[in-house]
Amino acid sequence: MDAPAHTLDQLLVLEAIEREGTFAGAARALHRVPSAITYTVKGLEAAVGFDLFDRAGPRATLNARGQRLLAAARGVLEQARRLDHLAASLRTGWAPTLSVVVDGGYPTEPLMRAVSGFTALGVPTQLRIHVEYQSGVAARFTGDGADLMLTLAFDGTGTWTAIPLPDLQMVLVAAASHPLAQLDAVERDDLLAHAELVVRDSAPAFAETPREAWFGSRHVVRVSDFHSKLIAIQCGAGFGWLPDWLATPHLASGALVQVPFDEGNRWTYRPQLVHRRDVPPGPAGQAFLRLLRDAVAAYGAGGAPPRLQEN
Repeated sequence: MDAPAHTLDQLLVLEAIEREGTFAGAARALHRVPSAITYTVKGLEAAVGFDLFDRAGPRATLNARGQRLLAAARGVLEQARRLDHLAASLRTGWAPTLSVVVDGGYPTEPLMRAVSGFTALGVPTQLRIHVEYQSGVAARFTGDGADLMLTLAFDGTGTWTAIPLPDLQMVLVAAASHPLAQLDAVERDDLLAHAELVVRDSAPAFAETPREAWFGSRHVVRVSDFHSKLIAIQCGAGFGWLPDWLATPHLASGALVQVPFDEGNRWTYRPQLVHRRDVPPGPAGQAFLRLLRDAVAAYGAGGAPPRLQEN
């Protein structure tokens, strides 16, 4: 492949002239003498084979072809600056991105507090949070080569390192106006007579053939997330499991009730933070792990998370 006829420095000068308005202004901004700016522009015009400026008036202004070239040049310069940013990140040990896959059933507040704390550090790493459900979490983690995974049901092997988090309670609920809420005791046959609301498994394997519903009801409503499921339950569309952090305010207000299911209306997830054992977290991953664990601890204690100072 042939080398480009122009140079990045020529494009940088062209951008500076447009931004500053004059050749002299560009010279001051780039800490060069005016003759160097003129020489660079002539070199660029020779490289592309046409004039870039209309020199008929008292000051040179970009002509139509010059404006089109400048628009393309800005894209090239942006890519070059991203390359410099990546090199700086690699030089300092901060990865260019930190990819974290989380289960959407996990409490939102501590996760977002950790995100806020991470962005406040001002480090060069871009944080990317991906929300999945059930086995879709592990599928995204392994398929995308993500750095961290916050999963509710981890069935790992020796290739992973898992950090336990506080238990997550699930509660079986229905709207206060739902027929199930009017019963003193609910058996499995009672449940089967009503629509069961479930959050779909986001793994690609279940895109065409969904998982079986929890109780095997004839009528199943699959939604994309727990907030949609909450709204559906509140509307009386059916019954279903909700994380207690999401259900508790509505149980307290009386809008929702626990279904008095005779086999039990609560069960427990044991969330874990997971990363690859052979690729331990770098500075960005370690910082996010500390922030998230602090935020989770503070959330469980009902307080604000401590601030992390990164040296």
